Amino acid sequence: MAKMLSCPCGWTLISPQGVEDVNALIHAKDCHPGLTETEDEVLKMIKTV
Repeated sequence: MAKMLSCPCGWTLISPQGVEDVNALIHAKDCHPGLTETEDEVLKMIKTV
């Protein structure tokens, strides 16, 4: 099943490959260097579409 992650900044990623292909942590580090969420907290934001 495809997975989707939407960031409050407007960035959205839809991955047909599932969670393994969601590069949310790369986006967070590149665009939000002060972000304090853990990897687990970010992964909880992923929804099935």
